[in-house]
Amino acid sequence: MSDEARLLAEIHATRTLMRASEPGDADSRRPGAAVLWAHATREPGGPVDLAVVRAIRADPATARRYRALLAGRAIAHAPLAAAASDGAVASRRVGAFSLEILPADEDAPPLLVLRGSSARPPRAIEAMLGDETVRLALPPAIDGAVLVALDPDVPEAARLGAMLRDRDCAVFLL
Repeated sequence: MSDEARLLAEIHATRTLMRASEPGDADSRRPGAAVLWAHATREPGGPVDLAVVRAIRADPATARRYRALLAGRAIAHAPLAAAASDGAVASRRVGAFSLEILPADEDAPPLLVLRGSSARPPRAIEAMLGDETVRLALPPAIDGAVLVALDPDVPEAARLGAMLRDRDCAVFLL
């Protein structure tokens, strides 16, 4: 991503955050914009500030501000994308992307297939359901599709697969 594009994305995310902020909110226990931005831009699997996670889970206003930041930063997002199921294959649309979960067989775990027409493929996926959040790094695309094994032995991957099957799950492609 070029410096200009990154700067425009940060400006857009800041504007979105400012619109989502409640005017006159003086509660000092809420994390500030810089702290939420640092949490939104963290690397998947990296350290997490538990105070920020707790604030996002406990305070609906902080959760709204965090989701607004993620939405401003995301390539595509679906706040409450409707999941559709066709027997053994679960699929859903997230912006210009389609997510499909192929079922497990005796030799392989379930597989998440992400396809899209965006010039820039996502590097991470974050799913939010209730007060639970899962973020995973995505591998590079192969022939226009990103493939992620939802291995039951990897807790984050297995939980991501379960969350993506839920209609109320918000998805952010970063």
